[in-house]
Amino acid sequence: MRFSDERAALAAAAHRLAREGMTHGTGGNLSVRMGDRVVLTPSGCRLADVTADQMVVVDLDGVVVEDTTFRPTSELRIHLDVYRHTSATAVVHAHPVASIAVANIVDDLPVVHYTAALLGGSIRVAPYAVFGSRALGDGVATALSDRTAALMRNHGSVAYADDLDTACDRIELVDWLADVYLRSAAVAPPATLDADDIVEVVVAATERQYTPFPGRKS
Repeated sequence: MRFSDERAALAAAAHRLAREGMTHGTGGNLSVRMGDRVVLTPSGCRLADVTADQMVVVDLDGVVVEDTTFRPTSELRIHLDVYRHTSATAVVHAHPVASIAVANIVDDLPVVHYTAALLGGSIRVAPYAVFGSRALGDGVATALSDRTAALMRNHGSVAYADDLDTACDRIELVDWLADVYLRSAAVAPPATLDADDIVEVVVAATERQYTPFPGRKS
């Protein structure tokens, strides 16, 4: 079986997201890109239980290129669109509660904590569109412009990176930021940081080689 390392890494990352409460039921999916091939979780799987041998391999047009009894995730289009529009080699999509809640009440999650700078700043919300649709893929791609994560109205969140661990870090961070926003907004309008603040954080983090991820619970 080809891509054995990538299959194993996907299963491990899927189990991590399930442990961290980033999904419910059969929601959520992950992928990695290897040149002109994408290895991703199968349709209808539970991330807590998915195994390496269930992963599906497709080309960049979404055509299954290896014999398998499994179908690619129904969110295949999102993954392919992210790979087409960014430098990503790993993409993670999940249904975390705080992320869904905040995406249903704002068009843009403001910077309520300086670690949002690690994602590019405020987190845009892609408009609602039915899962697996071209409209949803296009909306997510637009929301990800100059960002490494996005929210999806009435749906969930998505993040990408050069590797699965970082992509998982980012989607967990988005949910942590969403939770901070919701808790703050329940009391008073949250204080937020502006674009100049974000630049200052990025410069400081680069100089100090500092990459905090408060969303990680390990």
